Amino acid sequence: MAGQKKEVRSGVWKLRVSAGKDPVTGKYIYVSKTIHGGPRLADQELAKLVVSAKNERGSGILLGRLFDEFFDFCDRSGLAPKTIFGYREIARNHILPSLGGRSIEKLSARDLDELYRRMLDVGQSTSRVHHAHAVLSRALGQAMKWGWVEKNVAKLATPPTVKHAPAVAPTPEELGKILTAAWERSPQLAAVFAVCALTGTRRGEALALRWSDYDAVTKVLTVARSVGYTPKDGIYVKSTKTHSVRRIAVDENLEDVVISQMNALRKNIELGFELVSDPFLFPGSPDGSSPLHPDTPSKLFRKVCDSLGLPYHLHQLRHFTATELIAADFDIRTVGGRLGHANSSVLLKVYAHRLEARDRAATEYLSSRVFMPKSIDRT
Repeated sequence: MAGQKKEVRSGVWKLRVSAGKDPVTGKYIYVSKTIHGGPRLADQELAKLVVSAKNERGSGILLGRLFDEFFDFCDRSGLAPKTIFGYREIARNHILPSLGGRSIEKLSARDLDELYRRMLDVGQSTSRVHHAHAVLSRALGQAMKWGWVEKNVAKLATPPTVKHAPAVAPTPEELGKILTAAWERSPQLAAVFAVCALTGTRRGEALALRWSDYDAVTKVLTVARSVGYTPKDGIYVKSTKTHSVRRIAVDENLEDVVISQMNALRKNIELGFELVSDPFLFPGSPDGSSPLHPDTPSKLFRKVCDSLGLPYHLHQLRHFTATELIAADFDIRTVGGRLGHANSSVLLKVYAHRLEARDRAATEYLSSRVFMPKSIDRT
């Protein structure tokens, strides 16, 4: 990076130094300066300009520009629309207002730590801050792969520790009241709630069920897809959260729910609708070709709980499944398999309080099986 100097007229020098290629456009970036004086002064100023250009190299890429390129990359990479929507939302609301104008080369771990502190100061949860940290880490990691930065400063930052609150779920009695009240408003949505509670499926997984997912011979329900929604993409069907397929045994109660929904849709044939070959179990259209909007059951569940004075939301039916099975002493692998957890560590964190209760019961059981000598003195 030697630079160039040219005397454009007597005592007037044009200095020009290359600051390298713009990694996005591929075009060379030049830093220029005009000075007045003799050749020695021109050489001195050119040396300074070389140092300045070196410091500027790569600093022209702002974090806001990186996120624009990163989101385009995410769109092309096949990432789930809801995931990209979440990335955009947290970047727009928390990251870019503070750091969008900062150069990615000059961004420091302290800048990120300050962002995390400000988020906590305005009442954001530790999990929300961790989400922002994860988005920053992924975007800066991609910038490093592209050669835009030499290191990912997010790896050096220190987000706050996420505190896992104990999972709260309705009791069987409360769930009975919820299902009864829901049935009066919408039998279809009451059936959605019943499937979520009986299987532990996520909301989107329940809504993605099709008639072919129920095997009446083997009494098995296959969970292979999930329904999602974003304002940009609308309602769409994707793979499950863990990209896995799981099979859940069906008992008489669950079978009644499934068959009742099939029969309800068949009634539309009498109204002149022709059903598609493999309808959704909980359709959002008369012919069964499209699923319910994911927000529809969530909103009704919240309204029903509010009317009953209960503090629950739809996802807590999944907690109901887990807590009831753990309380009944089913092993973690069985519970995790039913819920579709990739590993048991999530269960151990979220349901630690329930597991502690089982551990106490285990202690009491072992104590009843061990006969201690009467000579032990506790005084």
